[in-house]
Amino acid sequence: MSKKQAQYRLALLTGGSSGIGLAVATQLVSCGTSVILIARRIELLAEAKASLEKIATGQATVKILSVDVSDHEAVERLLPPCLDESGTPDLLYAGAGIAHPDHFENITHEIYQRTIDVNLGGAWNILSTVVPRMKTAGGGKIVIVSSGGGFVGFYGYTAYSASKFALMGLSQCLRMELKPDNIDVKILCPSDTDTPQLAAEEKTKPAETRQITGNAKVMTAQYVAGILLKKLKGRSFVIIPGFMLNLTWWLYRLLPGLIHAFFDNDVRTARKAQK
Repeated sequence: MSKKQAQYRLALLTGGSSGIGLAVATQLVSCGTSVILIARRIELLAEAKASLEKIATGQATVKILSVDVSDHEAVERLLPPCLDESGTPDLLYAGAGIAHPDHFENITHEIYQRTIDVNLGGAWNILSTVVPRMKTAGGGKIVIVSSGGGFVGFYGYTAYSASKFALMGLSQCLRMELKPDNIDVKILCPSDTDTPQLAAEEKTKPAETRQITGNAKVMTAQYVAGILLKKLKGRSFVIIPGFMLNLTWWLYRLLPGLIHAFFDNDVRTARKAQK
């Protein structure tokens, strides 16, 4: 994206107070795009706002909205007035998400339900408010954040992968439905990225999961954001930063048994090491 001219007028980002969302916002405001950051924790939002305002160029502004995206009533009540004031975003980044990796029997119903409510329900709630406005405005771009765990299941991520697979299906449907309205829908599927969420996952991640993902390079949020903003200009529907996850994506589509064999071998290796 050129620093002389903003590609987008206004971007709305959920999960925008940290991680990939904040990295995307950082690159956008530095090019002159105004942003609205949505997250739960007001203190993190305030910190993000202050940091972004220091690098904002042109007429770019930074607004924040503290709301739990999984709370449909709260989103319906708080988001429309914000958009009435700021205008309709021409870029929506639906990136709010949580993960709690563990063995299936350790995933309580509460953890499962919260994961679905935030990852899938949160995207649905935001889309329900923004999509009609985008249609009225004449179009825009939507990025829904799934994961590598959204097209291939990983050991220990039952609840998470269930939510991210669902986002893949949601995105495919919306791509077809909204294309005639000049709304371009894409899905971002990053692998492990150096974010606060990944740090939290390390606390409960099973040994088998560590074995499977141990050789994968952890990407920076800035790298993922850069790839995303570059790919937004193209025709690709699925955006997968990084060579290894791209390779996994294609191998799983062509030779799923091979990927299963690799993963099964890693599980056996991890379990032997625990004996």
